[in-house]
Amino acid sequence: MPLRGRGTRSDKRSRVYSFPSQPDSDTKIAKSAAKRLGVPFVDPTRAHIEPAVVALLEPEMAFRRQALPIRLVDDTLLVAMLNPEQPIAIKSLELLTGFNIRPAAAPKNSLSAALQRFYGNGKYPRFEVKRGRKKPGDGALTKNQREVERITQNISIISNKGGVGKTHLSVNLAYALAKTGARVLLIDTDLGNADISNKIGLFPKYHLMDFLEKKRQMQDLIVSTKFGFDFIGGSYGEFKLANLYHAQKIRFINHFKKISQGYDFVIFDLGAGISRTVLDFALAANHTVIVTTPQDVISGYACTKAGFSRFKEIEERLEEKLPDYEPQWTFSPMVVINQVHDFRQGFELYDTIKKTADDNINAVEGRFRINAEYLGSILYDKDSLRVAEGKRKPLLLVSPRIKVSQSIQHMATRFCNAKDAYDPKMKFRHPLKRFAAILSQKM
Repeated sequence: MPLRGRGTRSDKRSRVYSFPSQPDSDTKIAKSAAKRLGVPFVDPTRAHIEPAVVALLEPEMAFRRQALPIRLVDDTLLVAMLNPEQPIAIKSLELLTGFNIRPAAAPKNSLSAALQRFYGNGKYPRFEVKRGRKKPGDGALTKNQREVERITQNISIISNKGGVGKTHLSVNLAYALAKTGARVLLIDTDLGNADISNKIGLFPKYHLMDFLEKKRQMQDLIVSTKFGFDFIGGSYGEFKLANLYHAQKIRFINHFKKISQGYDFVIFDLGAGISRTVLDFALAANHTVIVTTPQDVISGYACTKAGFSRFKEIEERLEEKLPDYEPQWTFSPMVVINQVHDFRQGFELYDTIKKTADDNINAVEGRFRINAEYLGSILYDKDSLRVAEGKRKPLLLVSPRIKVSQSIQHMATRFCNAKDAYDPKMKFRHPLKRFAAILSQKM
């Protein structure tokens, strides 16, 4: 019998659809995943599917997330998923449907057939879905109600000098996050080098300078990659991010607000150095990632210190200019130690940076302090990186099981799982408002 609850429709709205039988291997894989994750197993070819809840998802989202709503019990929506362990996918489904999501593991071919049945031709039933004890009609979800604003996480990756692996981390982090089912945009903001294009073998016709010089709109710059994430390219030449003038920054902010709403994550690969504009982009993001190596750990600390100084200056300026603004008192960058011989070395070097900051900054500061987070270490594996560079593919795609790839994969999970990721408590209703407030300051 199908699950029933106060929020479900009558049995007339539920029916069993007939699909071709599925290979045993798909069923075994799904059942194994269900047992491992502690979630239900659902075969959409045999389940009682409520057309009313199918209508909660647009076809594009259902196919992209590989998710099919099955039935509604009170305010919990059972959803058959190919990858029920993806926290980003589950969170986005909650935002889009307005219900708590209970993921269920489904066989691949069975789910594909069901998705095609309900969404393949773009036509699917639209029924009113009620919630809990609300009055009849109050629970109907309009399309506008279901198009909930996406909360985008911005990640800026910086370093004090080049050659520390910043771009490799940016590319592979974008790939790892995209593999979770998240929509990811990678922006090469190194306006003089455009190194990401070399790393992935993709050279867009239009790049960021075309936008800044008003030759193209920002959406014209976005290209899809075969690696699952979208990309905005940088450019070659002498122009640097530090050369942006105020009007260009304002234009960037206004257009970025619009395009970023289509993504779960936006990653800024910032040029090397600690210019004011670079630091402003880094600090405007939800997460500021500082990359350094054992050979350049002093530069890594210098980058951390410069970031703190600019952070303090920005917070004091916002406090002065914005009524009732409550400053963030703690600067919490996320530190990555690249090219380590072993993971112990990486943590010890992070600990050195943290203790140095405590002794030289926190011990003498008044209101503000620095608390560097440890995002992780990456082992030195020059040969594997050369192979990936030669193929112009992310290392995680070429060699997913080596320790370097596993380290970056672990870092990606920190951003996907709220309990593991550093979450700065913004004093704005939406993170993009803080982004705009920082970048628009003439200071």
